Amino acid sequence: MDKELLFPRKTVQKITGYLDTPEIILLIGARQVGKTSILYLLMDELRRKKVLDSHIHYFDLEDLDTLQTFNRGAKEFIAYLSARGSDTKSKNYIFVDEIQYMDNPTNFLKIIADHYHNFKLIVSGSSTLEIKRKFKDSLAGRKIVFEVYPLDFYEYLIFKKEDALCRALLKSDVRHMDLKTDIKNIPARLLSKEFAGHFNEYLIFGGYPRVALEPVHDKKLSYLIEIYNSYVKKDIKDLMRIDNITAFNNLLKALALQVGSLVNITELCNTVKIARETIERYLFILENTFIIKTVSPFSNNPRKEISRMSKIYFTDTGLRNIIIKNMDAPHERVDAGALIENCVLSQFLKNLLPLQEIHFWRTLAKNEVDFVLMEGNFSTPVEVKYTSFKLPKVPLGIRYFQRDYKTDKSFVLTKDYFGKADNSIFLPCWLG
Repeated sequence: MDKELLFPRKTVQKITGYLDTPEIILLIGARQVGKTSILYLLMDELRRKKVLDSHIHYFDLEDLDTLQTFNRGAKEFIAYLSARGSDTKSKNYIFVDEIQYMDNPTNFLKIIADHYHNFKLIVSGSSTLEIKRKFKDSLAGRKIVFEVYPLDFYEYLIFKKEDALCRALLKSDVRHMDLKTDIKNIPARLLSKEFAGHFNEYLIFGGYPRVALEPVHDKKLSYLIEIYNSYVKKDIKDLMRIDNITAFNNLLKALALQVGSLVNITELCNTVKIARETIERYLFILENTFIIKTVSPFSNNPRKEISRMSKIYFTDTGLRNIIIKNMDAPHERVDAGALIENCVLSQFLKNLLPLQEIHFWRTLAKNEVDFVLMEGNFSTPVEVKYTSFKLPKVPLGIRYFQRDYKTDKSFVLTKDYFGKADNSIFLPCWLG
């Protein structure tokens, strides 16, 4: 791997604190989201802590010879390290990429964790379904799991080497804004055309690192197509044993065309022409291979509020756009509102606090709020309105939600407007 292409990732900061704890660190996420790069960044972090290279070991299980070594078992692996000249009596850090390829990863990991306390395991996997199938038990108490997603917008700006824009984002600290915040203190750069231009590119091409780094439009498209094709071929057709790839692709397209809408399984069955059980299985696979995210309704009053039907979004807008073959700019699209809403959901997903949850709210009378962020008993409604405001106007859905749930504050995410009104804070979408 070219070290010059390694850029900081937020996940690294979260993981670093666990490098010297006994638990196995498990990174899970879709292909091409940067799990291998994160492993290399963690190795660099160890070197900064003066850990010798001879005590840091990296293995890629997509290499068949390496995979065979691991499949021989934990004791044979330790012997293999010793034969390579490693000091197995000292502290060693073992980085293993694509752990799901092992025949029996559970037994290997348990033996290392339980009997070789001087070995710290940091492993990655691309499919929770394959990991669940291969892991014979939960490894309860032995692992810490981190989900890795494509870049959020802040990381995207880092990959673009836009240091000044990154500093402006950090300085504004808008995610912690409250009703007392002076809007005049928000950096003017956050409303610049330069900032909006980067957001539009991020909106269309998404946050896969390789795509973000590529400056040429046609190559961006090629990389996105390759990511999609390799996902369908490796994770879906081979690992999940799906025979009807045409129906699966048709389902993906149907979902991509209705992001942000209530999902009706019966309608999907009629559209894709496959059985309900098959649709439900495919949806389960898509969520567990990190392609889609199901958002459930927020409801404390089933008589008045929708409490069962969910909405579906894609974890990456670039992949969603390539599926429907629409890479037009936002102002040229009929689906701009749904696309922006999907992007906001993706941003939330990548930055959730440990106890936070994302829902949506809709009443039977069709009053609705796009997102409700839950943390304990506290709820924060968020509405996406990708228009240019002249004056702040609180959406009706927010007003109804505030009336029913007495929230302290709400957010309205706009095209380019900062402001406050009543209990609502208005921000550009890229700050959500």
